[in-house]
Amino acid sequence: MSPIWAIAVQAMRSAIRSKLVVLLLGCLFVSLIGLPLTIRGDGTLAGHVYILLRYSLGLATLILSLATLWASCAAVASDIRDRQIQMVVSKPVRPMQLWLGKWLGLVLLNGALLFVCFTASYAAVRWITHPERLTPVEQAQVEEDILVAQRRVAPRERDVSAAVQAEYQAGRARGEWPAEVATRDILPVLERRVRAQANAVHPGDANRWVFDVPRLPDSGQPLRLRYRANSSGLDLTPVRAVWRVGAPDRVDRQETSVEIVPRTWHTLTIPSDLLGPDRTLTIELASAPGTRATLLFDPSEDLRLMIEQGHFLTNYLRAALLILFHLAFLAAIGLTCGTLFSIPVATLVGMYVLLLLNVGRFIGQLAAWEVHVAQTPDAGWFMWAVAHVTRAIYWGLNLILQPVIAENPLAFVAAGEWLGWGTVGATLGVKVGVYVTVIMGLGAWHLSRKEVALPS
Repeated sequence: MSPIWAIAVQAMRSAIRSKLVVLLLGCLFVSLIGLPLTIRGDGTLAGHVYILLRYSLGLATLILSLATLWASCAAVASDIRDRQIQMVVSKPVRPMQLWLGKWLGLVLLNGALLFVCFTASYAAVRWITHPERLTPVEQAQVEEDILVAQRRVAPRERDVSAAVQAEYQAGRARGEWPAEVATRDILPVLERRVRAQANAVHPGDANRWVFDVPRLPDSGQPLRLRYRANSSGLDLTPVRAVWRVGAPDRVDRQETSVEIVPRTWHTLTIPSDLLGPDRTLTIELASAPGTRATLLFDPSEDLRLMIEQGHFLTNYLRAALLILFHLAFLAAIGLTCGTLFSIPVATLVGMYVLLLLNVGRFIGQLAAWEVHVAQTPDAGWFMWAVAHVTRAIYWGLNLILQPVIAENPLAFVAAGEWLGWGTVGATLGVKVGVYVTVIMGLGAWHLSRKEVALPS
């Protein structure tokens, strides 16, 4: 047996013997069984499946992340503390082999645990969606909206720059904007306001959106528009409206009368033959006569044209791979922290990195701000320096974190949205191929220079 595999087996045994890891793994299996039984969701079949896929597996992923960080931080640090590493370094084992063996053992252990978690959840989903347990309507919902892998297509973005500038100039003329407020701070607010108005459906009016549809895997398959809207009303009273699908000059436009419950997802089935010759789809929503409420849409989130791309199971497996790559990344961070620090400090640093990964998008927003510390004309050089140092810190953190921050794959699977192999390959190349390699090099280099046999 090669040294790397021998060290990997020993690392798995050490992780399993850890009392804290065993406790976390106990919580893992309790979450897989207990959470679906205690949280009922909205009482629908889709809500039950969503809880199983998003929250039950999400909690399992969080527990695995914590267990991975603890086990990886202790993998090297405990060997150094207990002087067991002296038995390894006295043999012809290089630091790189030691680090790689520990990391490989933790990744294999995580892979086995993920397999158990995802298999149990998949079996539960299949059990509650078995045809014998469902009505014909629920069975159709499972096949069309739940156990699917669909690509989301957003409508074309409207060019509102001219309207934003006109609104800005009008506001300046009316004295709405204080002179001390910079233009760059006003324009984003105005753009959100103008976009909201441009995508609203007022009483007695209509609005239109255009989708650029990619090539369909099956030319005859129907499309599905998933949509939700906010209402100007204060309650959830349904709003009557009419969907018109197809170019305005087509005689075979599809018209569907609907009652839209605010803040609730709805689905509209669209025949693929309503696509234009340039593979565009035009949809229009008109307010029904007598309607008094205004419907408000965020087109990037509230209007989703769904196109079937593959099977649910392969999508599910891609999500499992993405989570495994994330756990491998955390194991690398924990191992290198364990070579640099003692167990308590290494664990604290690892948890801090996990926190940064979870708030990475907010850090990206902070990095885009030009002002982080309020300054006055008489603030002086100190406040100027604090502002620029703060911005540099956020900018640096964002530069490091952005390549490894991604959407939660479980959110895609639970919503029936497609995860492509391109996403899996990019995550493997960046998180494992680049970041883990760099972290491994740092850990192995420090381990090669560390004095591990000093007298106490």
